[in-house]
Amino acid sequence: MPETQGTIFNIQRFSTDDGPGIRTTVFVKGCPLSCIWCANPESQSSLPQIVNRPSKCRGCGKCAAVCPEHVISLIPTDNKPEIRIDRSLCKNCCTCVKACSAGAMHLYGEHVTADEVYNTVKRDLGYYQRSGGGITISGGEPMMQIDFVTALYTLCKNGGIHTALDTCGYFPTEYISRTSGLVDLVLFDLKIIDPDLHKHYTGVDNQLIHRNLREFLKTDAEIFIRVPLIPEITDTEANLTAIANVVKSFEKPLHVDLLPYHNYGENKFKMLGKPYLLSDAKRQSKEKLASCLEIFTAAGLDCQLH
Repeated sequence: MPETQGTIFNIQRFSTDDGPGIRTTVFVKGCPLSCIWCANPESQSSLPQIVNRPSKCRGCGKCAAVCPEHVISLIPTDNKPEIRIDRSLCKNCCTCVKACSAGAMHLYGEHVTADEVYNTVKRDLGYYQRSGGGITISGGEPMMQIDFVTALYTLCKNGGIHTALDTCGYFPTEYISRTSGLVDLVLFDLKIIDPDLHKHYTGVDNQLIHRNLREFLKTDAEIFIRVPLIPEITDTEANLTAIANVVKSFEKPLHVDLLPYHNYGENKFKMLGKPYLLSDAKRQSKEKLASCLEIFTAAGLDCQLH
């Protein structure tokens, strides 16, 4: 019987941002949302993607010369030529990646088995045990690869490793029962409460997201709510008050993490040939972050700036 495979784009060891303690975060490919502020836009497509990293590019043109589909072109600039990839015709054959000695041509995404990933995760078992850490599967949306993530979670649970799921909440509700007993902690995103605004900025409605949150509340998993603070989009008083009211309405007390805005994804958008629509956005001031936090603490919620 073939081993369960998944498509990932990174494994980050010694992570401290994706749950308690020292963790290994496994980033999977594929997401049903297309948030304009996405920090990992390379996660949105479920397929591996070739990108050019300008900081490493020497402008030698080898990638264009060897491309069998002739989809790579060099655009003259004042400095070195700029690489352009016609992604509608690219077949991800990786000929250009192999030819690029500078490492500028890069493939985001690889097919792996659950056992292969587990062999990496279990290396740091001692760190997990001493720090209260474990594995977090993030993305992308992990539940889009339900067979792969449940296989990996099963290996980790059998190995005594704490498990966390970082989810946008948009997936078939019946998948939750398949993770029952396998996931110790759910990091659940609540971005925008207004359904029209949610669809405008993420590409999907939020009714399914709220339904899945209610279903997770019926499980034994611990749940942390995560709120990305995007300037003038999610960090408005109206939106944060609405999120606080939703969280407060549940009988089960929930911890809330506020995630201040950063533009780490901007260069990745450019490498993928996509526009980054928040180029003018500024990080929140200390005063603004304090006011965001106050909305939740005033509502009697356990909340902290992450």
